[in-house]
Amino acid sequence: MTVHGSKFPRMKSGIPGFDEMVGGGFHLGTVNTITGSSGTGKTVFASQFIHYGVGEGEKGMIITPSESAEYMRREMMSSFGWDFGAMEKAGKLSIIDVTDPVLRLQKSVDIDPVEFLINFRKLVERKVEEEKPKRLFIDDLTAFFMAVEAPFKVRSLTDDLFGTIRSSGVTCVVTIGTAFGTNQFLEYGADSATMLNRERIGNTLIRSIYIMKMRGSRIANSIRVLDISDDGISVSTLSPYP
Repeated sequence: MTVHGSKFPRMKSGIPGFDEMVGGGFHLGTVNTITGSSGTGKTVFASQFIHYGVGEGEKGMIITPSESAEYMRREMMSSFGWDFGAMEKAGKLSIIDVTDPVLRLQKSVDIDPVEFLINFRKLVERKVEEEKPKRLFIDDLTAFFMAVEAPFKVRSLTDDLFGTIRSSGVTCVVTIGTAFGTNQFLEYGADSATMLNRERIGNTLIRSIYIMKMRGSRIANSIRVLDISDDGISVSTLSPYP
């Protein structure tokens, strides 16, 4: 759903409690990173962004270099009852996974990471032009950027990919892992950066969320509890700290 009424229209995230932290949702046509370690809820957040949009009549696309489309369909259906397969059959969602000839290149140890990322950008450009989605979710690319040795090249490749996405007009969420230490390059080039964590409070592990930046928006300067239930993911008004 698009929210008008201001100079810069926004797109609702579909994450209860999140939009109020950023002034109403994501700006249209922007690239937005969701960063966190394993188990923090990155994939759920981005998948819910897509699922909500489809329910509002906005076509979605998921590009996942690391997991198969079948695995994602099964995971979202068993965890939350989100039937991505039915959405695909209805023409409301496209999932591009490692079975795509370009993404299959990652399985070769001989592929140059720069070449892969250039081909990946071209793939994104072509698929978005063909399918014309309103919402796009790109799964973790951190490992490929890690393999690029020169920092200036990482920055250049990031700018090229994000520039291509912005030019298409689609609103994009990119998930980023923290294991390889390249997340800062991607966050720097994005229009917004959201951070997910798991906090140890006493003997309890609690998921949390905060907004590191969102260009053109006032953001909540607080860390909040992030809940995952059978209905999906939501942001609480509570702090994880006592």
